[in-house]
Amino acid sequence: MNTDNCITSTDQTRTEVNPAQWSQAELLRRAGALVREALVGQPAHVWRMHREDMLQTAVVTFLELADKPTGYAYAAARTALKNYRWIHIRGLNGGWKSLACIEHGYSVMNFADVLPEAADEPLDGPQTAVETLSARPWENVPRPVEWAILRRQAAPEQTQAETLREVLYILAGMSGNFYPEQLYRAALIITLLGRNYTWEHVEERTGLSFEELYDIYWAWRKRHLNPYLQFSPLHQEMIKLRGRMRITFFEELDTTFLNTAVRKMVVFPHGIYTIIYKQRGKNAGKRAGQVEASLQKMRQVNGQKLLRAMHLGPVGELTKERLYEASFAVERKLAALHA
Repeated sequence: MNTDNCITSTDQTRTEVNPAQWSQAELLRRAGALVREALVGQPAHVWRMHREDMLQTAVVTFLELADKPTGYAYAAARTALKNYRWIHIRGLNGGWKSLACIEHGYSVMNFADVLPEAADEPLDGPQTAVETLSARPWENVPRPVEWAILRRQAAPEQTQAETLREVLYILAGMSGNFYPEQLYRAALIITLLGRNYTWEHVEERTGLSFEELYDIYWAWRKRHLNPYLQFSPLHQEMIKLRGRMRITFFEELDTTFLNTAVRKMVVFPHGIYTIIYKQRGKNAGKRAGQVEASLQKMRQVNGQKLLRAMHLGPVGELTKERLYEASFAVERKLAALHA
C-alpha cells in the first residue's frame, strides 16, 4: 500500500514547504508513513525488529536535507529505506541485523509450519495474507489469531456471510458496553482481513482510512479475539451463545419475538440496527402506558456521535415488513447528515 500518497495528496492543496518548516510531530508522521510503505508485506517479526531503526533512518535523512524541496527529501528518504531493507533485512551484505534475523529464525522464508494451535500474542504491524483461511497450508506472513478461530469455528466451505456471523457472535459475547455499529464494523474488518482482502479493499469497503482501520482491527483483536482463544471449548461455546442471545439476524426474526418488549440488535443485509421499546407517559392521552418500538442507528460525523430513529408502532402490531422499510428510512436520514 503506497501510504505516502495519503500524505502528499493533501500537501498539494497547500503551499509547499521544506522539511525545515515541519514540526516534530509532522516529521515523525511523514517518516512513519515512509517506513510503513517500505515494510508492507513483511512479517510482523520483521516490523518488530526493524521499525524503530528504519524510522530513525528516515528522520535523519529528512533532517540532513531540511533545506531541500520536499520532493527531493522524500526521494532521498525512500532511497535510504530501500538501502536499509536491502542490507539489514535481506542481508545482501551480511549486515548484523540480517545475521540476527537468520540466527533467531526471523527470515522471511522461515515461517512455514511454526505457528502453534493457540493464539499468538498481538503482533506489531499490519500483515497481508496471500491464501484463503480455510483448509490452507501455513504461509510466510502469519495471521495466527484469525486462523485459530476459523479452524475451530468454520468448515472449509464456509461463506463470507457465515464467517461474519461467527465473528459477530464472538465479539458480541466477549464485549461489554458498545454501540452495535462499532461491533458490526469491527466484525466486518476482521472478517475481510481474515479472508485475504487487502487493506486497500477494506478501506474502500468501510470508508475508513488505513490508520482508522489499523487501530480498530488491533484493538478488537487484542481485547476480544485473543482472550477468546484462551478459554476452554466449553467456555467458548458459552460466549458464542451469549452473542447469539444479543444479536438477531433479520431473516431469523419472528413476529412474536419482534413484539416482545426487549431491546434487540438486528442485523440486516445492509447493516445493524437497534430496536428500543418505550412506554408512553401519563400525559400521552389515550396511548398512555402503551409500549411502542423504534428502530435506531448511530453514525459518527466529524467526531460527534449522531443517532437517527424511525417509529415502528405499538407492541402487538409490529411487522417485519414495517421493520424492513424503517431500516431504509433510517439510512436516508443518516445519508442526509453528509449532504
